[in-house]
Amino acid sequence: MRYKHLDIVFLEDGMFTVKNNSTKNYVKLGSRETDYLLRCLGYDGNEFKLSETVLLDPDEQSFMNHKFDEWGFLDENKVIVKDKKKFDFTRIKVCEVNPQNALAKVPRFVKDIFSLRGVFLLIIMTIAANVVMFSHKEELVRAVQDSFHLSIMQYIAFYFMMIITIMLHECGHAICCSRHGGKISSMGLMLFFMVPCFFCDVSDIYMFKDKKKSLGVAISGIAMNYALGTLACLAYFYLYHIGIYVPLLIFYYLANIGFVVYNLFPFVKLDGYWVITALLGVDNLLDKSIITFLTAILNTRDLKRLNCKMGKKLVLFFYGLIAIVSRPIFWIVGVYSVCKFLDARDYDYLNGILVGFVAIMVLKDLSDLLRKYIDMYRNQRQRVLGLI
Repeated sequence: MRYKHLDIVFLEDGMFTVKNNSTKNYVKLGSRETDYLLRCLGYDGNEFKLSETVLLDPDEQSFMNHKFDEWGFLDENKVIVKDKKKFDFTRIKVCEVNPQNALAKVPRFVKDIFSLRGVFLLIIMTIAANVVMFSHKEELVRAVQDSFHLSIMQYIAFYFMMIITIMLHECGHAICCSRHGGKISSMGLMLFFMVPCFFCDVSDIYMFKDKKKSLGVAISGIAMNYALGTLACLAYFYLYHIGIYVPLLIFYYLANIGFVVYNLFPFVKLDGYWVITALLGVDNLLDKSIITFLTAILNTRDLKRLNCKMGKKLVLFFYGLIAIVSRPIFWIVGVYSVCKFLDARDYDYLNGILVGFVAIMVLKDLSDLLRKYIDMYRNQRQRVLGLI
């Protein structure tokens, strides 16, 4: 339902997602907190049945008043000032645009690709590509070997092909989200762990009741990569059949398969993170898993009182542990990639400066992360655990 500047969607198990349409922020609340929020806003409708009495104690009311004000829930015109000290070095936005008007003009047949028809088409393409590859094994091996010895012009062509492909990857997320009724307020270019990449804000999936829709949006980008790579593979064998040899297409195919594998890594906020979030049905998975891990280490009693199955607790515990370890690893991979790029162009003398600069950024990022979760553990542990 919509009330004033808020959209409120009932999910399941007494949980609600609240979207502030002014700030585009999303928060998941329990029924008690949602009941109290509507009371604070003077709700008098029939879509949500308020309880006869206030369900929060005075301390909880004081805390939620502070959070509602922080989130801009109580005042549509409240200006949310972001703390400049919390600048995220892992996600540095270079440029961004609002694609909503462009998405509204996308033809229906394009949107229909991101449906069961598209899945069947992808399966047919996969079967066809595998049949061709297995029936031409020797030629495939030769093409793979030659694909790693391309000319300068071919590498330049590959570079622009991948830029277009990554843009289409993000467009896949955007179109699929739009097809299911979601809104996309931001797309653009950013540095993700110092590696340039495009991004698309599809956080409107928090408003989807159907987990399948959320999963579809999460996987649509890598499905786009896989489809384009498979098409390139089929195109290579077709061209070879008519006497045209283009190993660049096999290199492009392999690059897209590698890109799919990379993006499925679930312990940082790549596509794999959103896929596993949809599969587990746990939003804000990173925060909840790290708080679960810290609680298991520092306050086992609270974890035992947590009202969920032991299997889910174990999944969150180990996910939180691996997510903490993965953060510095991704920094290392990002720096290594940039160093290799500089070495290949005889700029290796810049590596020392780069590594020193990034070392400072890494320490800053990890210290900010540590402070964030220590503060969350101390002040919001019960609320976060209560949402699991």
